[in-house]
Amino acid sequence: MKFKYSLPCLLLLVVMLTGCGHNFDSSGYVTSIMDTLYKGNYTSYMDFTGVSRSDVSLYRDQWLTSSAEAFMTAFGAGTPSEETTDRIIALLNQLYANASYEVTAETPASDGSPQTVQLSIRPLNILKDNYDAIQVYVHSFNEKNADFSYADLTEEAYYDTYLDGILTILESHLADMTFGEATTLDIPLEKNSDGLYTISEDTLTAIQNTLLPWPETDTQQ
Repeated sequence: MKFKYSLPCLLLLVVMLTGCGHNFDSSGYVTSIMDTLYKGNYTSYMDFTGVSRSDVSLYRDQWLTSSAEAFMTAFGAGTPSEETTDRIIALLNQLYANASYEVTAETPASDGSPQTVQLSIRPLNILKDNYDAIQVYVHSFNEKNADFSYADLTEEAYYDTYLDGILTILESHLADMTFGEATTLDIPLEKNSDGLYTISEDTLTAIQNTLLPWPETDTQQ
């Protein structure tokens, strides 16, 4: 199985991530979206759209929660405690603070094709670099589970215990993360019926999967 983030809640964000006007700065706009999602820096995006800081912050919180849910799904986890969910979000925030991206080119709209921005992303390799250690941990956890070591735990405590091992591995390698080779994505900017530029949910998910790629093989319990 190939793990991929699927972020359905981004649909709410797509409605919000819009720009308009003549001489539209598509490079700056896409950069402002990336800064909002990954750095928590809302200033440029607010300048482009006029959206309030509180609204942008709310949507980013929803996006981080959706990212955390995708993280849990990818590792085969159910619903843990609020404390563990907050720990996942804190980990993702620390990872995203190191996100490396740059707009490298623009292609204007023509012949029915939308305006496109080329976005260069250096992937964060923390999941791939620590795949073997996580795999060893998951196998050990499964063996203990088969021996009924966790039989007395509630469902929430069971997933807290399971995810604790994975999070501990990843948290211990935040300081020595490596980056992959830069990958360039074409980011189409389509105008909706109101004449506003939008980025599709599929494109935002592709950005996420490129920035924080999963190993190609199974890592589920």
